Amino acid sequence: MGKFGKGAVAAAAMSFFALVPSREAAAQDFGQSWIDRITHELEQERGPLTPKPLDLRATAGVNYVYDNNIFLADSGPGKKKDSIVIPFVQLDLNYAEPRFDIEASFLGDYKRYFKESASDDEERFFVRARQTSARWNFEISEIFQHVSDPAGLVFLNRVARIVSTTVPKIAFDIGRSWAIEVGGNIQIVRYEDPGFSAAQENNNFSIDARAIYRTPWAFDLQAQFGYYNINYLAGGTPDAFGYYYRGGFRGNITERLTLEALVGYQSIETDFFAGGGDINDGTAGGMANLRYEITENLNLFFDVARQYTFWGAGDPFQLLDTASVYLRYQATEVFWGAIRAAYEHAHTALGVSRKYYAGSINLNYRFLRNLVADLGATYRGGDTDNAGGKVKFSDIIISGGVAITW
Repeated sequence: MGKFGKGAVAAAAMSFFALVPSREAAAQDFGQSWIDRITHELEQERGPLTPKPLDLRATAGVNYVYDNNIFLADSGPGKKKDSIVIPFVQLDLNYAEPRFDIEASFLGDYKRYFKESASDDEERFFVRARQTSARWNFEISEIFQHVSDPAGLVFLNRVARIVSTTVPKIAFDIGRSWAIEVGGNIQIVRYEDPGFSAAQENNNFSIDARAIYRTPWAFDLQAQFGYYNINYLAGGTPDAFGYYYRGGFRGNITERLTLEALVGYQSIETDFFAGGGDINDGTAGGMANLRYEITENLNLFFDVARQYTFWGAGDPFQLLDTASVYLRYQATEVFWGAIRAAYEHAHTALGVSRKYYAGSINLNYRFLRNLVADLGATYRGGDTDNAGGKVKFSDIIISGGVAITW
């Protein structure tokens, strides 16, 4: 078998849901800790930056994974368990000058399934580059992923795909109290399986503008207006477009508690279906990203969003509600652990209801200066309800591995 079908002095390195609107970050797969790291880092909002010399780091290792439902099937012959060996390599780069910095990371792995006699290679690449001054900031971020594992309600099938997400942003201060930000999100989704290519491949993008008022109390007030568009490459699914209007808050509630939240109204409209007629919808929507440094060693992240996103296969969009909690504890210099929980609920344009939930725990121990071992366990489940016909699945994943860093 082949491949499977201040003000805000510190702001999030990228808005968690802005960078990954299709919930690629919700995957409970091998790359989860990598996604958690790059989407929860903080960055200084304006220059001058603290210079840092070029820092290059490399990691190589191997993981063993036991998965008791690799295809997330309901039951019967489609529900298959398997053992998987995953050699991997990770490369990280950081560099900063007073007005420029760059961060990049690459994660590559090769999955060998035993019973299915199959293999998958996966590559994930992240880069963020920024030019900044005391009054303005321009940055661009990119996540490029060639992966196959299921990843929440948008990518619930084990099928090889390419997802490229590009996020440009420019921010400019107008006086001491006001600022303007213009941002975008350009995403390209491609599949290797011809069936998925015809049904779900799409280009989607959004563009928005924010007016920001900097209060005297270390937080900002925001007003945002945006437009988004979903364009399917095959002719069977109508394209869709819409608008969103939001207001919100960004900054430090306390010294250790940071919050960004935008809430408002969003609408969506499709092109005409082949048989005539279109679909219009509108609802409340928004997002919230919270970071709480409970202690110096214990960090809590809580992320929620409600938004329209693509679906395909004749169904032009879905309204997706998502929530995730991520708790990381650095117990000692050599031992840390993390707990994650995620929930998603979607209603598609044609009335299909879908749910997905997952929980995981990871433990990481550094035996020697350059030798690290980790253990992990994940449970995930969900269901799809289409006109009263419900299909459910559950899945348990156990993993362990070792890696060398230098």
